[in-house]
Amino acid sequence: MNRNSNVYTVIYAALLCALVAVLLTVAAVGLAPQQKANSDNEKKQQILSSISSVLGKEVTFENAAQIWDELDMDNNMSVVNVKGDEVAGVNAFDIVAKQQFKAGVVKDDANLPLFIANVNGKPYYIMCLYGSGLWDAVWGYISVESDGSTIAGASFDHASETAGLGAKIKDDPAFAAAFVGKHVFQNGQFAPVQVLKQGKTAANGADQVDAITGATKTSDCVSLIVNNSLTGYKAALEKIGTLSNMVQDCAADSTVCDSIQNVEPVIAE
Repeated sequence: MNRNSNVYTVIYAALLCALVAVLLTVAAVGLAPQQKANSDNEKKQQILSSISSVLGKEVTFENAAQIWDELDMDNNMSVVNVKGDEVAGVNAFDIVAKQQFKAGVVKDDANLPLFIANVNGKPYYIMCLYGSGLWDAVWGYISVESDGSTIAGASFDHASETAGLGAKIKDDPAFAAAFVGKHVFQNGQFAPVQVLKQGKTAANGADQVDAITGATKTSDCVSLIVNNSLTGYKAALEKIGTLSNMVQDCAADSTVCDSIQNVEPVIAE
């Protein structure tokens, strides 16, 4: 065949493209397990970062898997619906948060992951957050103590918030740390912590976290995301709080103990 002909050029280019495609496919298949492992580890890091203040150390990509195993997290997770009932047959870790929301609001038929970390003999419940930021998606996790209201920590991530401004929801540890000690309920009423510009006060008496200077829009988005996401967990948190109160009452009055077994657990024993 004449190497200077158009036919030769076309055939050569086609064969070269086919070879490159095969090599790329082989590489993709070969790297898939490692990519999945990296993705899972990053997710573990994000989940556990919401209790970093409780752990007393930073959760990094390098130590996330070890901490996850130490806390036996694979055996301490559940899935709940908006009624607060446990959903059987669904793996909490595999749930894609984005698919449980529509227009920033938890779907009526959503399966919501709920992780429980037992640290120093105390349970901490971790829930997912998801919604729209100023430019694209914002997501994260928030944890509460056994009363179902007191926030133990939070972690946030984003797709494309403005560097140095809105991106501080992830990059500035002080922002997430400000959620610690705030509450989801006030005097028994659902009133999740809000992110507000300094000088403003929540109308419903909710606790508040200062908005990021120069990133008011992203801060407003985070406030809405926290409220909308926790709304989906409201019933589950009420159950958790009820059980916690009964356990405390049981310690003071043994007659209360018998009724505890009638409370359906959010996470199966």
